[in-house]
Amino acid sequence: MDANERLVALSRMQETADAFYRSAVSIGNHPFIEFAGLMNEYITACRAAHRDGIDFTQCNVHNGQTLPLHPVMSDYINEKLECIFSGSKVLRARQAS
Repeated sequence: MDANERLVALSRMQETADAFYRSAVSIGNHPFIEFAGLMNEYITACRAAHRDGIDFTQCNVHNGQTLPLHPVMSDYINEKLECIFSGSKVLRARQAS
């Protein structure tokens, strides 16, 4: 995606996350609601990557490009994952070089 397409994608991603949150809250299952937190943290990381000129749509295991995450973001993501998956930490912060 080019820079303008990414801006549109970011806007649509936020709209989708907001709609998911509203729907999840109406269901009343707290761990399911936590997925909205994961989505929003992903969007935050994508916004930061975009600001830094990185095409976040290419940051995935298939392309081998890593989405930059601040260590605090990794901690937050782990909190969400622990709530959803009952104590399973699956994300490690990248060590500073």
